[in-house]
Amino acid sequence: MSNLDSAENDQVSIIKSHKLSSKLKWKVDLMVMPFFMAIYFLQFLDKTLINYAAIMGLKKNLKGNEFSNLGTIFYVSYLATEPLAAYLIQKVHVGKFLGLNICCWGVVVACHAVTKTYASLMVIRVLLGIFEASVPACLVIIGGKWWTKPEQSRRTFFWYMQVGLATIVGSLMSFGFQHVHNTTIESWQIMFMFMGILTFVVGVLTFVFLPESPLKCRFLNDEEKEEVMQHIKENRTGFENKTYKFHQVKEMLMEKETWIIFFIIVFSLTDSGGLSTFSSQIMKTFGFSSKISALVQLPLGFVAIISTFLCCYLTSYVGERSIVMACVTVPTILGAALFIGLPNSYKVGKLFGVYLLNFNSAIIAQVYSWNAANTAGYTKRNARNAMTLMAFCIGNLIGPQLFQAKDAPEYVPAKIVLLVFLSLACVLSICLRFVVRHENKRRDRLTEGYTEEEKNKDVLLLDLTDRENLNFRYAY
Repeated sequence: MSNLDSAENDQVSIIKSHKLSSKLKWKVDLMVMPFFMAIYFLQFLDKTLINYAAIMGLKKNLKGNEFSNLGTIFYVSYLATEPLAAYLIQKVHVGKFLGLNICCWGVVVACHAVTKTYASLMVIRVLLGIFEASVPACLVIIGGKWWTKPEQSRRTFFWYMQVGLATIVGSLMSFGFQHVHNTTIESWQIMFMFMGILTFVVGVLTFVFLPESPLKCRFLNDEEKEEVMQHIKENRTGFENKTYKFHQVKEMLMEKETWIIFFIIVFSLTDSGGLSTFSSQIMKTFGFSSKISALVQLPLGFVAIISTFLCCYLTSYVGERSIVMACVTVPTILGAALFIGLPNSYKVGKLFGVYLLNFNSAIIAQVYSWNAANTAGYTKRNARNAMTLMAFCIGNLIGPQLFQAKDAPEYVPAKIVLLVFLSLACVLSICLRFVVRHENKRRDRLTEGYTEEEKNKDVLLLDLTDRENLNFRYAY
């Protein structure tokens, strides 16, 4: 601890609340948020295009569980790449790394258009998972360099709500492209080529123009850079450190909160994995045509936007992150119950149940915000984001495998598993609140005799973890 003590003596100052001027706040938002929103929109839409392509003719060359395997293999490669991505994010220029990955997955999306066999599609889905794996972690890390904890929660709403917007746009694109008829190329192939080119262009713009941090931003003068740096000090989460510290990873793995959050994500996102791959085909079981099946998915996007608002934007004002996570799971449980319990003759009720199943898709957005607010130490923050995304992958790869061909069209086993998993996610969210509150009270007792100077010490550049800094308090 001697090195830490020495570093503290060199860096001691008092953290004071520093609000950005309205003009500078808008300048920062307009520089950064359009990139975040465009990137997350494209990431979700590009990986779920296969859902829409299934009813547009892609699936005619597949048999049995091959389509389910395409949904799963994407998340297997995503999962396998995540630890390496977390390491590289700390070692390289995050903004450039992000832009390069976007360009690569844009090329891969376009390549879907020339793959018609099961084997070639499996290869393409693996590559897509590899290049998309680093995106959410990059956004969380960059966001932590620009905004305070409440601001990060509100901004997470704007970029994560793109999941809902992408669902809406994807449905409309599928409907529109199904009216395109060509004797040499199918409509789903045109759709993949169009989105691949668009994604590649956004990747180039990100590589060139995305401001990664205040210190490296070309659009701020020195005075504005200093003002932003003073503003984010109250986070107490550190700024940046290129040295990979394995003790911080070990610390993260030993914490109860890490594993509670891990299983909340796995249990709550299993239904998202199934819906993102099978929603078009589920809609067709209600008797809709391929074109109408695309349109009736529009409400899934609006449900995702509403739940993201509850998870992120309202939380930044009222707090209670864990309670909000539990609450947004309740409508999803109701949706699963309707989906399971209603007979086929009640198509409207079952359709309403499908819509409600998408309500808790925003839990991952709340967890992104949780990680940014509650994790100090640059390596630890990267590792926790990687852990979050690994849980995200596991939930999503389980989802498609629940919908086995032999269970079609009812998929009763899948529906029962979803109901159990969602109920467990709700219970764990409430448990998380009690664990974190207990830790905060423990820290209050330990720091009871601290002076104001000791309680408000500036540790922005020390790269202390939240466990090492007893003045850190967790937002729950």
